[in-house]
Amino acid sequence: MLKVTYTSTGLCLEYRHEPLDTLLADRVRLHTRSGLPLIVQPTSASIPLPATLPGLRSLSRCGEVQVSACDRGWVEVSIAGTWLATDIDQETGVFMTELRPGVERQLFTLWKQAQTMAQHSAWAVF
Repeated sequence: MLKVTYTSTGLCLEYRHEPLDTLLADRVRLHTRSGLPLIVQPTSASIPLPATLPGLRSLSRCGEVQVSACDRGWVEVSIAGTWLATDIDQETGVFMTELRPGVERQLFTLWKQAQTMAQHSAWAVF
């Protein structure tokens, strides 16, 4: 399972071993007990990655993600899943998805490579 946390300063991708249903149930239970609102809705999310990353071509052929060119030198990896936030119009929140384990690992590895590249260059960390 992949968990993408969107914040006001960027995003963080996590590879989790728990099933999506378990994490969703835990999150709903937490919000219910704390009295906080929670919006849960199916949607898609996009993860920006440098177009120069090795392995993007094979990821685009897997059928579970869509890889599209966006800004110069960047691609956008789109995946379907579930969005969780405390407000319907909120831009910060958590996105969760379950893909085939090999696809999840490959996407997570590509994202980690992008983070390493960011630490050694001038572009912003996502």
